[in-house]
Amino acid sequence: MKFKKTLLTSLLTLSCVGLSAQYNTLSEWYVGPSAGATMSTITLVPKLVDKLYSKGKSEGISVRYISENHFGFQLDFNYFEAGWKEDLYGTKKASDYSYARNLNFVEMPFLMHAYTGSKAFRIFLNVGPKFSYLLSENEEIIDQTPKNEMIQHGKLVENPFQYGLLGGAGFEVHIKRSVLGLEGRYCYNLSNIFNDAVGEDFNSSSLQTISLNVYYYFQLGGYNKK
Repeated sequence: MKFKKTLLTSLLTLSCVGLSAQYNTLSEWYVGPSAGATMSTITLVPKLVDKLYSKGKSEGISVRYISENHFGFQLDFNYFEAGWKEDLYGTKKASDYSYARNLNFVEMPFLMHAYTGSKAFRIFLNVGPKFSYLLSENEEIIDQTPKNEMIQHGKLVENPFQYGLLGGAGFEVHIKRSVLGLEGRYCYNLSNIFNDAVGEDFNSSSLQTISLNVYYYFQLGGYNKK
């Protein structure tokens, strides 16, 4: 856990240093909505049962600031559905799950944005920390048998505030003052949803999420100081 916190602090520091080091030769502002699909699962230690990916949705709004050629920053505010399913009998089929947990979050990623390409078409990378807070949760038990009675069933999330590292890549098309893009993201949570102190039920209970989003941004301002 100490290593995870150190890693997150280092990334935040790097982001702040990068922001303060800009020479502001550009000033491009973008804002707009995004929406897409998510897939998520959890790493539980001890494992107890095989896990399957749970599907959900993501939607929100983003603000992006480009202050240098090929470099900028982006702040998102999203509603995000996560969770997991359990494969009690090892079928590896998403439709044959025995248990499902659904978690609904609000999240705020702070991302360093790097891109290459032309004025009309860009390929980009986003990376940075993500912070989220649990709004609600619910569970679904399909197999009502003693074999399917496990510690995590009925156990509410004990740490609603979550943080992790997010990376994304995609492409976008610029048409006058509008931007249409597609981005895939992966997030590894550095925090656990259940308590992880000595004597607790789980040593690790971190979520991993994948998302694919489409977005439409409006350019609010942009000029070149050179």
